[in-house]
Amino acid sequence: MIRRHLIIFIGLITCAAGYGAVYLVSTSQVRSLEEGPVPELAWLKDEFNLGEGEFKRICELHEAYLPQCREMCVKIDTQNAKLRTLLSDSTNVTAEADHLLLEAAKLRAECQAMMLKHFFEVSRTMSAAEGRRYLAFVQEKAFHASSGMHATNSPPNR
Repeated sequence: MIRRHLIIFIGLITCAAGYGAVYLVSTSQVRSLEEGPVPELAWLKDEFNLGEGEFKRICELHEAYLPQCREMCVKIDTQNAKLRTLLSDSTNVTAEADHLLLEAAKLRAECQAMMLKHFFEVSRTMSAAEGRRYLAFVQEKAFHASSGMHATNSPPNR
């Protein structure tokens, strides 16, 4: 009886160890990307078939773009807060509200132009075919009317 339990126990331990080994081997590439310096870009490497040099350059472009993006987001948020404050005390659209709306639209357009420039820089780092596919994906996600500029979206399907 004890021998049968010992054989079952050893079998279970062996199965668990085998599963763990297969899991670790099959997820090692993804885990190394996610533990890297820019895990938010890890999906790009696999999705767009990037080599190490291409991925490194895209990471550099991303790091250079982030401060500009953050600054623009602060400006847009500040402008939106001014507009919300003004509108919370208003019963109709004033000249000041019109002015704030125009300024907010100008900031969003500037932000979109900056994003588009960044997207084109990133696409030029990739092969021509993958660059076109990347541009189609990011333009759909960033400029689609229903998704908004700050929508969180999953990577494209192949």
